[in-house]
Amino acid sequence: MAAERVTIGHEEAVDFVRKVQKHINKETYKDLTMILFAFSNKRKDVVDVYRDVVELFADYPDLLDDFHRFLPTSVVIADLESKFHILNI
Repeated sequence: MAAERVTIGHEEAVDFVRKVQKHINKETYKDLTMILFAFSNKRKDVVDVYRDVVELFADYPDLLDDFHRFLPTSVVIADLESKFHILNI
């Protein structure tokens, strides 16, 4: 499944980072930056980043919803499909 390219504007990305900084503690923010740093250095692929961020934002569903805008739709759909398959839905 090929991932579609997502184009997010600079302002939208900055707004998201500001929102994250307001809602989470410094340690969680540090973890997020390390995840994104690993992705930018090609040590994590987009699926791994998505799964790590889902775990990291478990208590922040609004942030996770906002984060979805930065991902190729196919990654989110594939993850949801795998969860439905596990649940036999």
